[in-house]
Amino acid sequence: MDQIRLTGIRATGKHGVLDFEHERAQTFVVDATLFLDLAAAGRSDDLNDTVDYGAVAKGIVAIIEGEHVDLIEKLANRIVGMILGFPAVCRTQVTVHKPNAPITVPFDDISVTVERSRETVDSPSRERSSEHGQVHHAIIAMGGNQGDVTATLRDAVRCIDGLPSTQVTGVSPLYRTDAWGMPEGTAEFRNAVVSVDTRLSAAELLAGLQRIEASHGRVRTDHWTSRTLDLDIIDFDGQESADPDLTLPHPRAWQRAFVLGPWLALEPDAELGGAHAGSVAQLLHETSDRDHIDEIADDWMVAGAQDPIVRDSDIGTSADDVDAIDDADSVESIDSIELPEGTAASKAAAAAAAKPGPASRRAVISLDSVSTDAEHQFRQAIVAIDALPGNQVEGISPLYHVSQVDDYPDKMAAVMQISTRMDARELIGALESVSSSISDDLDLDLVDMEGVVRNEPDCMVPWPSAREHAAVLAPWFDMDPDAKLGRDPVAFLLAMAPDAAQVGMLTDNWIIGDTL
Repeated sequence: MDQIRLTGIRATGKHGVLDFEHERAQTFVVDATLFLDLAAAGRSDDLNDTVDYGAVAKGIVAIIEGEHVDLIEKLANRIVGMILGFPAVCRTQVTVHKPNAPITVPFDDISVTVERSRETVDSPSRERSSEHGQVHHAIIAMGGNQGDVTATLRDAVRCIDGLPSTQVTGVSPLYRTDAWGMPEGTAEFRNAVVSVDTRLSAAELLAGLQRIEASHGRVRTDHWTSRTLDLDIIDFDGQESADPDLTLPHPRAWQRAFVLGPWLALEPDAELGGAHAGSVAQLLHETSDRDHIDEIADDWMVAGAQDPIVRDSDIGTSADDVDAIDDADSVESIDSIELPEGTAASKAAAAAAAKPGPASRRAVISLDSVSTDAEHQFRQAIVAIDALPGNQVEGISPLYHVSQVDDYPDKMAAVMQISTRMDARELIGALESVSSSISDDLDLDLVDMEGVVRNEPDCMVPWPSAREHAAVLAPWFDMDPDAKLGRDPVAFLLAMAPDAAQVGMLTDNWIIGDTL
């Protein structure tokens, strides 16, 4: 049978029997062989007819970095189960190496090899695995009230987006609510909602969210205590489940304004199913606390756009974090707060919000990075750009590899199209803020903006060098074959680009799931 082999996948995790192995991360190395029929892929040259080995590699890393296990036998078995979740895989062999195993004799390596076929896994595993070919839409509520909650929630969004085969597709504004039902002086909450598309099952998504909670210091005690981070699945494809470990939809979401408010802001036409089914707009209208949730920031996903935290009643208080879904039934009224000043993103947000409602303009933005984590950086950037007020992502290109010359490192490139109410200078400033908050390796450039021509040192639109860069033109053409840069078709410019031979498409479905 045909094979795909992944060798030497490395990551660090806290696995082992000894106490110190529960606390101190060490390196694990995984080799995996996937057995499958590659005849269709050989004929079609289509990624959909094979297995995305990039997604497999990232799944392996996620398991190594995830929940602790004592035995590498268990670790290998988890990896096998994940790989068999890809429908095309008939059989897999996984070897987990523990090169720093704490034994007292000289050795070169310690490893465990597990081999399983689809027929040998148990029925529940097969049922879970069958879901990996289907993309599900889920709504996740987030809350917290300890420490720098805005930074914690921001990092949680990025961690969710980093789950295997999972893509964050939307982020709500940030809201503030009071700690109803909690001891006097308990710090108020920050709440938001994110939407995701995922190939994980609901149970697998929940397990991933719980790992993210734990990595941010979440300790599960009783419901009526503060917590560092809370992540709850509110809706999963409209499914209904009475499973006590994962009730769907969330049994109290229908009466939580601090869930419904952010959700409505994110998805105005959203519907909640279950016993209290209805439109989110109507359910929010019927909540007792609908007038007492406070939207405090649209651009909170951009580092530097800080959450305005302090008011007189907060001084001197401290708390752990909060489960806003489980722990509160209503909130009291709170003061309105203005967005902070000073950052490029917040200034752009304020300018966009202050405009009397001009028509949005189409803008094309290029993304490139020399990082080996470029795909993840791009996805973070897309989420952050879409979260800025006045912006809406309308298109995303395939992912491209760009071969460099003269000892420059190779890079990845993509293009996105948005509609925006920002002017060109505001958008350029926001892009600089987003890129600097993610990585020094990431470049975000405004390539073109509908109806705008600028030739100023800090604002050049269209971007002059884009006409000669296939790294911009190729993904742009794939995203929009009829696109023009100025009066020239992008197709023509691409044909004339001197570096056209240096670019090649990697995948056109990278935004749905992990691909590299």
